[in-house]
Amino acid sequence: MKIHLQYFSRLRDLAGSAETEVDVSDRATVADLLEMLYSKTPTLREWDKSILVASGVEFVGRDYVVKPDDQISIMPPVQGG
Repeated sequence: MKIHLQYFSRLRDLAGSAETEVDVSDRATVADLLEMLYSKTPTLREWDKSILVASGVEFVGRDYVVKPDDQISIMPPVQGG
């Protein structure tokens, strides 16, 4: 199934684009998705412990099961000033 990915901040630079579509297997979790992304872009793995993931406007855990046409956002920790 296809899902839409958005990368933010430094992760966008590492991924090489702000947005992309990827194919994932049915019942794939966010953890599965991240592993797939790390295999394609190994430098993203350096951020693994701090990456935040959202589906739509809701933050989700790594056990979240991705749904068809989900809008998944991958972002570094939120920083403020």
